[in-house]
Amino acid sequence: MTFRLGGPLIGALVGLAAAGLGAVFIAGGPDWRTLAVACGPVLIAAAVAAATGRTITPRPAPVAPMAGPANSGPIPVNQLAEPARAAQAIADRAALVEACIWMRDRATSPALAAQLDQTFGRVGVAAVDATGQRFDPAVHEAGSTVAAPGPAEDGIIAGTESVGYTDRGRLLRHPVVTVYRGQVRA
Repeated sequence: MTFRLGGPLIGALVGLAAAGLGAVFIAGGPDWRTLAVACGPVLIAAAVAAATGRTITPRPAPVAPMAGPANSGPIPVNQLAEPARAAQAIADRAALVEACIWMRDRATSPALAAQLDQTFGRVGVAAVDATGQRFDPAVHEAGSTVAAPGPAEDGIIAGTESVGYTDRGRLLRHPVVTVYRGQVRA
């Protein structure tokens, strides 16, 4: 049999012992009746704790056995809740980012636009301005075309009509762009 006396129980026993010794010194000396009255509760508490094998401190959590056919049974509710909470947090973040992008598109105040841009930078959302890049229909949405000033500019993005956004590298919204097409004829 193992006796487990935890930290808080030991602290309580020491406190009772100190109180008993204080009573002995206040009473004027150590006689057997004063010691019995002072230390009795300490001895009783220690005996009860030892006899029951109980402690105030929590026991360490048992290690879960390996999962397998022999351990099939109900899944603890907290295990089911964790993926659901994570999925909800991802959905909540996506909704907030979408709302902030909507607000940024309509912001007329330079201070509000700057604050939203700063916040986007802190959370990993980046605006995509594709001006000067080669047009790629997988990444860009063509809003209009203009005549190219020369053959080298054919297929290059002349300007961004509406910026796109990425969230930690994942494209949220394609930028709407104006693309140079064809050559100017002289």
